[in-house]
Amino acid sequence: MMNMDRRSTQPPKPANITVDRNSGYLRITWLDGHVSDYSLQWVRSHCPCATCREERRVAALDTDPLRLHSGPPPSTQVAGAELVGNYALRLRWSDGHDSGIFSFEALRRSCPCAACNPDGPPPFLPDY
Repeated sequence: MMNMDRRSTQPPKPANITVDRNSGYLRITWLDGHVSDYSLQWVRSHCPCATCREERRVAALDTDPLRLHSGPPPSTQVAGAELVGNYALRLRWSDGHDSGIFSFEALRRSCPCAACNPDGPPPFLPDY
């Protein structure tokens, strides 16, 4: 017997996206009514762009606890946001970084709420 429920095969779509700079949260209200709140710190630390992925990879290999990192930490202040087609969100951070494209599918999989992830906030699960 084949499941013909189309909702399970449709990619998640947002009904509303809000960046609250004061509270430091990105809120996505999905078409199915579910609400996901992501801290901007979490979003920035899970940026899926190639540069950020490489920086995280290198940092994970660094076993020297005394190593100094040059430059300021990445900004968690959002300067702007835009839709990328009908499948993703691009955030522009106040330090100029804007190459991370967060697909709605990956954001929904990574929803930090207790109903979606009872064991706590998951890592960002990008599509690559």
